Amino acid sequence: MEVGIVPGAIFLEGERINLRTIEEEDVEFIRDEFNNPAVWSGLSHSKPGNLEQKREFFEDVICDDEQIDLAICKEGEIMGTVDLIPEEEGVYEIGIWLAEKFQSKGYGTEASEMIINYAFNELRCHKVTARAYSSNVGSQRVWEKLGFKQEGVQRKQIFREGKFEDAVLYGVLEEEWEE
Repeated sequence: MEVGIVPGAIFLEGERINLRTIEEEDVEFIRDEFNNPAVWSGLSHSKPGNLEQKREFFEDVICDDEQIDLAICKEGEIMGTVDLIPEEEGVYEIGIWLAEKFQSKGYGTEASEMIINYAFNELRCHKVTARAYSSNVGSQRVWEKLGFKQEGVQRKQIFREGKFEDAVLYGVLEEEWEE
């Protein structure tokens, strides 16, 4: 995809980035990045996927009305995705990932802040939750920087690099976010 060509409609505009719809043209990027150890090692996703599997994911999950999935873009270039997954009435879990070259530059924090504002201001959400694996210190820092409170730990929740790892659970309430 040429830089500057935006295949999806811009949904939310930020200072440095935009969040837009994820389109079929993005599937190859998603496949390539989800197979990058620097990306998948911090997520619950740990199996390789080919283009056909990612197209099925696009059709079954991203095109479904259940959750909100948006591409994180800078100057037309896709950098990763952010999503809101409904858990219960008025509660959404946020999920985010960035391509390796965009990690640790504040883009994840900005994208998260944008979609959390949307959740509270447009979806009548009263709580947003997040999770980070114990080895993913960067994600933990993002949630804490954004005012999320640690709500618990799921002990030995995921198997990574030959051992089980904890998942740290976070949440932020609407009234805490407004402060």
